[in-house]
Parts: sequence; C-alpha cells; structure tokens
Amino acid sequence: MTHPVHPDLLPAGVRAIELAPGMPGLAFSHPDFSAVLSLYGGQLLDFIPAGGQPLLYLSPQAQLQPGKAIRGGIPLCWPWFGPHPTDGSRPQHGVARTALWTVNAVARSDDGFHVSLNGPREGELQASLTLLLAPQQLSLTLTTRNLGKTPQPLSQALHSYVAVSDIRRLRLLGLAQAPYHDKLDGQFKRWPDGDWMPQAATDAVVASAAPLQLHDAGWQRRLQLASSGSASTVVWTPWQQGAAKLADLSADGWQHFLCLEAANAGADARVLAAGEAHSLTQQLRVAAL
Repeated sequence: MTHPVHPDLLPAGVRAIELAPGMPGLAFSHPDFSAVLSLYGGQLLDFIPAGGQPLLYLSPQAQLQPGKAIRGGIPLCWPWFGPHPTDGSRPQHGVARTALWTVNAVARSDDGFHVSLNGPREGELQASLTLLLAPQQLSLTLTTRNLGKTPQPLSQALHSYVAVSDIRRLRLLGLAQAPYHDKLDGQFKRWPDGDWMPQAATDAVVASAAPLQLHDAGWQRRLQLASSGSASTVVWTPWQQGAAKLADLSADGWQHFLCLEAANAGADARVLAAGEAHSLTQQLRVAAL
C-alpha cells in the first residue's frame, strides 16, 4: 500500500514505516528515546528510553493484520469499554482498535515529538488523539466530540500495557482503600491497604484516578502514572491461567506486563451533550527507585 503520510511531511527523526501489509506506522528516533506508533488503531506500540528498559509491552505473538486488535502497547478502547452496552454483535472495546487513523500533524520541538491523529467516527461521536513523546515520559490524550444533536453515551480506556521485569516483583502505590468492581467475580470491594503486589489474575475497575507509582525491583525503576478527565482506573493481569487462553500471548508473556489504564468505565461512563467534547489523558514518567 502507499503510505498515507508522505516522507517529505515528516520532521527529522520520524520515518514512515509499514508494520505489516495494510498497517502503516511511524517510527521515532531521538537521542533520548525511540518509539513506534501504528496508524492502524492509533496505537503506540513501543517507547524505549535510551539505555533503559521499554515502557510498553508488545506481545511477540501480536496479530499484525487488519481486522485484528494488537495485543500490547496502548490500545484505544473507544467509544465503549468492554462489551457493547446493547448489541453483543459489536466488537469488544469498540471500533478504535481496528480503525485506520490519519495523521493531522507531526512536529518536533525541544521537548520531543508532538503528534495529532484523527480517528474514527461512530454514530455521532468523533475521536482524535494527541501524543507527546519526550525524554523519560509519554503522554496521550484521547478526545471525543459529539457532533450530533442528541446526548451520546461514552465509555473508554487508554489500555496501557506497562512493561515490567517480572510481575511478581512489583509494588503498586496509590489505590489503597479505593472502592472497585471485581470483574472476575462481580463483587464490589475495597482495594487493600498499603502497597499492592500482584499475586493472581486481576480485572478491576477502581473508582479512583489518583496518581500511581509502580515500583519494579527487577529493573530498579519507578514509573509515575497520572491521568485527567477520568475518575476510574482499570488494573488487569490475566496471570498464568488467563494467559493460556490468549492465542496472541506467549506462555510466559503474562509475567512481563501489568495493564494500568486511565478510563471512563463502570460508574465513570459519561454522557456527552450535543456539541460537547471530553478528553481523557494518561501520562507515564520514568524515575529511578
């Protein structure tokens, strides 16, 4: 296919690439980091600080073909999170993950690369995405506009697969005593006190958007995660048993990521009035332990 972005329109350090047939992308090279963005799904797949470990996990078994969602990076769940609220035939987590996004602008500045993408339209809702890729940090903002004349429901998530050395060597801080919905057993509970260490399959919609810190003893790294436009955080790991059911995840892949998602999910789902816009942002920043 002809790449939708002409190379002459890209600043220094950005290349037009093809991840697979029908799946264009952009590769970013900076003295302090590298990154890969798939225009299929509007999905940031990779971000690696120079001399450091990756911020994002991409499954080696990810299915890079049109019509399939990509396992890893930061999938965009939009404009519904989970099953469609009324039509079970619609795709899980919405249409954004398998849509071809278009580039509005790519610019380089002193603080890194700024990228603006135009996304799909679903009914009366229109999606767009902005990214900042900078040394030791990245930031994404998913904006939804209601272009119609009637209120429209919206639930969504920035489904970040955070790369880790070993999920059994983590400590997560910031959610203590927050109420959450345990999607594995359907119960409503309180998050444990103190530092949380993953020990089993977890699928939780937590009623909190507090800043998080993820301490990774294996990589001697601390990640700081912050969000805005959100009152919910999704925490997900399939653990060993769940991973065995996922064809696009290797047998040991579950050990190397924890999903920490800025979301509008559960009771935090929104309704956009006619003409209204809403932005959901997540920032990931690297610091030493």
